[in-house]
Amino acid sequence: MNWRIPLATTLALFITVIPVRAQEGTLKKLNAQASDLYQQAKYGEAVHIGQNALNIAEKTFGPSHREVATALSNLAEYQRAQGNYPEAESLLKRALAIDQKLLGTNHPDVAIDFNNLALLYDSLGRYTDAESFYNRAIAIDQKTLGPDHPEVATDLNNLAEAYRAQGKLTQAVPLYGRALAIWEKSPDQNARSIATAFSNLGALTAAQSNNVEAEVWLTQALGIWRKTVPPGHPSMTATLRTLGSVQVSLREYPKAEASYAQVVAIDEKSHGKSDRQLAKDVSNLGLVLFLQQKYTAAEPHLKRALTLDERVYGKEHLVVASGLNNLAELYRAEGKYATAEPLYRRALLIDEKILGPSHPDVGTDLNNLGALYYSEGRYADAEPLLKRSLAIKQDALGPNSPELVQILDNYAIVLRALKRDAEAEPLEARVKAILAKSAAP
Repeated sequence: MNWRIPLATTLALFITVIPVRAQEGTLKKLNAQASDLYQQAKYGEAVHIGQNALNIAEKTFGPSHREVATALSNLAEYQRAQGNYPEAESLLKRALAIDQKLLGTNHPDVAIDFNNLALLYDSLGRYTDAESFYNRAIAIDQKTLGPDHPEVATDLNNLAEAYRAQGKLTQAVPLYGRALAIWEKSPDQNARSIATAFSNLGALTAAQSNNVEAEVWLTQALGIWRKTVPPGHPSMTATLRTLGSVQVSLREYPKAEASYAQVVAIDEKSHGKSDRQLAKDVSNLGLVLFLQQKYTAAEPHLKRALTLDERVYGKEHLVVASGLNNLAELYRAEGKYATAEPLYRRALLIDEKILGPSHPDVGTDLNNLGALYYSEGRYADAEPLLKRSLAIKQDALGPNSPELVQILDNYAIVLRALKRDAEAEPLEARVKAILAKSAAP
């Protein structure tokens, strides 16, 4: 998505010309410093400088000047980038109120304010609010700038992203296409905008399970990013994350490993080491190493992701339960059963407490713990866990879901080991029937 900053209007002349010009120079210098820090992803420092710029603008021009509205919008973006959403929303609403009062309701800079508020609401998952503001921005920009203006393309792209986030893929497709067409034929073609469009189209086609095409779009986007931004710039992370996910789906694990490793390196440079996004990216890197059976290399990443998640979310959270399961699966694959068991048990307790005893995720936890006991030869301990897991999953997914195959397999093996062959046979027959149905054209 693209953030937009309204252009500052020509400064009004005051009787005290020299002080105003001096403050104008200071303001321009601060804005340049803040923008440079923002481009380097030093968001905390950008916020500090942006606040100073706002203070000077208010003191010099009064609380309702266009320079103040611009300073508010700048500071709002720095706050949003740092995850300070309430502060960003307050600043953007102030900027919008000033612009509507000074410029009217159908000015391009008011459209920018609508776009920026919509982008904030997108970040918060408030998609209904976001769609409303995006549509208002589109209406103004098409009327005042023309239907083929690059700002219209920005609005269309952002609205398409909101649709994609909600799974409204058919509504997103034509908007992406129109935005890309505008950017490509624009006289002052913006390479970053085209890279964003390619990246978004890649994410869209991936959501439609067309991973081969998605990889092409994303690779093209990454190539443009590398030509237009410095190495390791945060603008590349969304493309790299989606590309890594697509490469995992295509079982191109070494490529996915390289993509996720780049994302983690950028995260560490730009966000610090306690960011929740960093935890997700570190976990993804650990998991793709696990998929390649690089267990020794995967372990520190999965442990680090768990530590970060516990720091961010606390000890009892669904994200933490997922991290516990991931690390336990690694230890089970390595045959470190005693190390894996308490992790599985913690995950199970968290999910039961938060989701309830009959949630499908609890069924997954039970299967994992039961599979561990089965791997250790503890068949009597595994049997009731797998029985309960199967019951939960059947109720949630139906008796013929492909997701039942692993549980049915595990349960049948355990029953055979316990000499309960008559009970195992119908489970094995169900596995064959489900697999046959899944394989049918």
